[in-house]
Amino acid sequence: MAELKRAKLILFLFFCSLLMIGQVRAAETDYEWTIRINIPATTLELLRYGEVWRSFPVAVGKQSTPTPLGRFTIDVIIENPIWYPAGRSPIPPGVENPLGRYWLGLSLKGYGIHGNNNPLSIGYPQSNGCIRMHNLDVELLVGLVRVGTPVEILYQTVKVDAVGDRIWLTLYPDYYRRYTRVQEEITAVLGQKALRYRVHWAGRWWLLAEDRPQVIELPQELQLVLDGEKYAENAFLWGEQAFLPATLAGLWGEVSAAPYIELVEFMRTYAGQVHGIFDQQTKTIDLHTLRIYYNGRLFPRRGWFQEEPYLPRELVELLAQDFGPPRQPELLWTNPEEDRWLPLSVLVLCWPGIEVNFDAAQWVLTLGR
Repeated sequence: MAELKRAKLILFLFFCSLLMIGQVRAAETDYEWTIRINIPATTLELLRYGEVWRSFPVAVGKQSTPTPLGRFTIDVIIENPIWYPAGRSPIPPGVENPLGRYWLGLSLKGYGIHGNNNPLSIGYPQSNGCIRMHNLDVELLVGLVRVGTPVEILYQTVKVDAVGDRIWLTLYPDYYRRYTRVQEEITAVLGQKALRYRVHWAGRWWLLAEDRPQVIELPQELQLVLDGEKYAENAFLWGEQAFLPATLAGLWGEVSAAPYIELVEFMRTYAGQVHGIFDQQTKTIDLHTLRIYYNGRLFPRRGWFQEEPYLPRELVELLAQDFGPPRQPELLWTNPEEDRWLPLSVLVLCWPGIEVNFDAAQWVLTLGR
């Protein structure tokens, strides 16, 4: 008998739990539609079961009369509303009424979503705090939502979207001057996202313009290998272009005005001085330069290769100090102000006592006694 009572109790509790689960699910799906408004983006998103169904352009509050942020509900829906401006006579429905044909009053008194009689204001912060929509858009909205529909008003100046294997960042205007440091603003948002690749942060700030709004792809970090060793700085991929740190120009004693240089441009500018391979699979750029070792040490300036190796002038001057005056000085510099490179064949004629070994496959020139 006790076992029968126990079995009935278990069965009763089981049905109660099913009833509770059903009530929770009913509460979760009570509203098919929800509304999300982002002030900086001047957009109203209509979500169906949590997924964006459609996005509409809107006008939002000015900086002096900002749209309030928070979670609200639609409290009332009125067709052909009357506008009651402060200190003025009521404006009846019609073309002069700035509320348009519909007013969706929010649970925050005095604020709502409505149509308009000034379509040029849509997409800008021009209202007294309400959300203006195009009249046809608000008519569509009224046909779907109802009293009690949740409304969330946000202030998000940064949006991140993944499209295929690329990540796009949208930076909206900071209408209410809530952020003073754009880098912190972007870093905070990206820190909350699971990004598909490593972002090259320095390149990101270099590519970032001051104007808002703007949409830009986030540069992907690329490993940079120089002459078989990892370089101190990384390259990055942006769209279809790869960029290298301009400090590489210092290998030939030059200074770049910009912090980065496009890979194809770099290879063209330093043709004969560098060759490289960009491996898309491993996201690695492998560069090789004409290295010159003198007395077992790598000379800081790279050389030039054009049918034969060319040596930088700084090294030639060092050789003159170590080996004495050249045997044929007239071969050295025809224009001392401009000549920066000396062919290896001329070097051998000027200082025949120098030991020379050139590995053409590895682009390595070794000089010594």
